[in-house]
Amino acid sequence: MIRSILRSLTCLVLTLVVGSSSSLHAQTTVANWTAVAAPADLNAPGAQWIKVDGRGHKFLAAVFQPQGGGPFPVVVLLPGSSGLQMGHVALAQEISSSGFIVVVGCWQSVASPPAPRPNPICSEAPPQAAWQADPAANSGKELVAAARTLRGARAERIGVYGLSRGGHAALWAASTGASVQAVVVDAPAHRPRVTPAPPSTLDVAAGLAAPTLLLHGTADPSAPVELSREYERAAHAVGKPVVAVYFEGVGHQVTLPSATGEAESLAAARRGVQAEARRQAIAFLREHLLK
Repeated sequence: MIRSILRSLTCLVLTLVVGSSSSLHAQTTVANWTAVAAPADLNAPGAQWIKVDGRGHKFLAAVFQPQGGGPFPVVVLLPGSSGLQMGHVALAQEISSSGFIVVVGCWQSVASPPAPRPNPICSEAPPQAAWQADPAANSGKELVAAARTLRGARAERIGVYGLSRGGHAALWAASTGASVQAVVVDAPAHRPRVTPAPPSTLDVAAGLAAPTLLLHGTADPSAPVELSREYERAAHAVGKPVVAVYFEGVGHQVTLPSATGEAESLAAARRGVQAEARRQAIAFLREHLLK
């Protein structure tokens, strides 16, 4: 009886301390998840799909397991303003093949600009307005909590990988109590172009505890590279372990494929360095999580 109860608790409930974006007081995030069918247009080979319950919302996510018996460290991948797309799923597959369980999912619904249209796959996740008002509580911590309970996961070795707006979320999560051991951000939106704008990543840089790799293209038209340079300086000023790599002439999100309509000069620059950018991201995760 006791063993059955413990098994149920392990699979269904995990709590961790997180902060509030206004006061950074401790609060509790609870994440329960169930297995679900794959979305019709994101059905990737090897993916297992789950839906995480938390705070009255649902977070759809794909889970990739590497070869072998484990246990494995886990990487939680947070997409940008477009929501969960096939490019994110493909990146998750590549990271997983290097020895990680990878969870890639919806941490926010997308229903307003700059996204060109709502992403129905993420419609049950918290609305953009919740993230704007409280980025600490709406930064994908439910996915991190669920990741710790997955079969074969090393609950004490968790990394978070954020892209664009997901980079903003990753830095907020890692700086306000998500208890992760490595952070990778690609073109993080330190001051997102939405109204009202959520608080900047600079507001919580002093709380960053995990080693962080910051990747950014110098020709990024969506998230100005100067903001990453500013964040890098601020983090170093308070002794934070941030490593920044800038890619000359590359546009937005160097580790993802080109967006539709990207100028050929930016697309060509991306093709020249994308494999190296991904290699560096995976090497950083391996350095800090495979311990």
